[in-house]
Amino acid sequence: MKNDKFFSIGGKIFTTLFLLLALFCQLNAKNITFSFTGTTLKEDLKTYLQWKKYLEENSKLKINIKFARTYAEVISDIKDSKSDIAYVCSSTYTLLKDKQNADLLAIPIINGKDKYYSDIIALKNRKYKSLLDFRGKIFAFTDPDSTSGSIAPTYTLLRHGENATNFFSNLIYTYDHGESIKAVLEGFVDGASVDSLVLTQYGKKHPQDIKNIKIIQKLGPFTISPIVARSNLNKKEFKELQGLFLNMQNTKIGKKILNHLHIDRFEKPSNQNYDDIYKMLDFLKDRK
Repeated sequence: MKNDKFFSIGGKIFTTLFLLLALFCQLNAKNITFSFTGTTLKEDLKTYLQWKKYLEENSKLKINIKFARTYAEVISDIKDSKSDIAYVCSSTYTLLKDKQNADLLAIPIINGKDKYYSDIIALKNRKYKSLLDFRGKIFAFTDPDSTSGSIAPTYTLLRHGENATNFFSNLIYTYDHGESIKAVLEGFVDGASVDSLVLTQYGKKHPQDIKNIKIIQKLGPFTISPIVARSNLNKKEFKELQGLFLNMQNTKIGKKILNHLHIDRFEKPSNQNYDDIYKMLDFLKDRK
C-alpha cells in the first residue's frame, strides 16, 4: 500500500511537472503571424491550417494565420510589425521594399518557373478578343495594389491611351481573385483580370466551372508573388523560417501542402528581378 501511495504521489508530481513544462514552452514559444492576401483562395483554409501545423511541428514557433482584407492592410501590418511574414503580390513586395520594410524570404516555383501572368477572362460564349474589347462593359479588378488584378490591365489601357475608370461602364473591386472568377461565372461582370496561377488552381478545384471560362488575353509574364518577411525580423527567426519553407518538399505534410497549392517547391531568393513591376508602377505614377 505504501508503495502504491508513493507511486501515486510520484505520478501526480510527474504529471504536474510535465504540464508546467508544456505550459512554459508554450508561453515562451515565439509568435509568428503569417498573413495572406487575395493571391490565395480562401477555400483552401484547411491547407493553410496544415501549413500552420507544418511550421509549428518543425520548429518552436507559434504560428498565427491572418487573411488580410486588402493588399494595403498587409503593407501596413508588415510596416507596423503586426505581421512577420506574408504571401504577397509582386507589386506589394516592391512597395514594401521601397520603404525597406520587407525582404524576400522564399520564392515559389510553379511549373518549373518563377513567373505568372495577368489573365483577362470572360465567359466562353462571349466574342471578346482582347482587353480593349471591354469598352463600356462591367469589369472586375481584384485590388488596387494587385499586379495581375489591377496594375497590369490599367497599365495596358494607358499604353493605348485609355483610362480604366472611364473605359469601363462600371469597374468594381472584389479584393479576391477567386471572387473575380466567380463574378464572371455568375454573370455579375462581363470580364475580369486575375492571377493566372489562382485561375489554374481554381480550375483544378472546379473543373466543370472552368469549362465556361476562356482566357481572352494574357498580360506579362511578371516575376512571381513571393513570401516576404518584415525587415526587422530577428535574423535567427528569418533563417529558421526560410529553412522551413525550403524544406517543405522533403517532408510528407509539406509535400501534401505544396501539391494542394500546385506549387513545385520554394527556393531561396536568387536573381529574381522585379523591374517589370517597377516599370509599370513608375508609368502609372507619372500619370496620376
